[in-house]
Amino acid sequence: MDRFLKKYIDAIEEYLSRTDENAELLLIGGLAMAAYGLSRHTEDIDAEIRCSDKTYDGLANHLKSKGLVLNMGEDISRWGIVPLPDGYRDRATALYKEKNLVLKVLDPLDFIFSKLTRGTELDFADIIDVIKKFRIASGDIHKRDKLVVYPKDPETLFFKKKLKHLFELMKGMGG
Repeated sequence: MDRFLKKYIDAIEEYLSRTDENAELLLIGGLAMAAYGLSRHTEDIDAEIRCSDKTYDGLANHLKSKGLVLNMGEDISRWGIVPLPDGYRDRATALYKEKNLVLKVLDPLDFIFSKLTRGTELDFADIIDVIKKFRIASGDIHKRDKLVVYPKDPETLFFKKKLKHLFELMKGMGG
């Protein structure tokens, strides 16, 4: 397990076991890359969290007190205008289960869509690494795209441009 991911798990476990609270986290971002076995330096945790309000507040304060940076919210699909493909939570894989904590990671195809939402140069580099690692074909992405409920919004048009750019990159890779 990645040492940075372990550092977060240990801090979260420490708080949850001390308070006897429960939480489920769904990793996205750099720590998801670590969970996939792809190393990328990151210094924060991006995750969807399921827990009580009390647990959320306490855990956020606990992590901050340890100097750990967090970006956790209850519905990652609403972090942008374009939602993640329907069913992303059901496709997530459990990485870690203990008495008070369940830690999951997005399915690699759903991860691609989460990265396209922001679509920076680093996000595209992460996407390409995931595509290579999991041998994802453009047809797989097209199928997953059918599960996205696109809003009538200018952001949808921008997202689709990023998706088209990804397909062009994949053609250049021979995929």
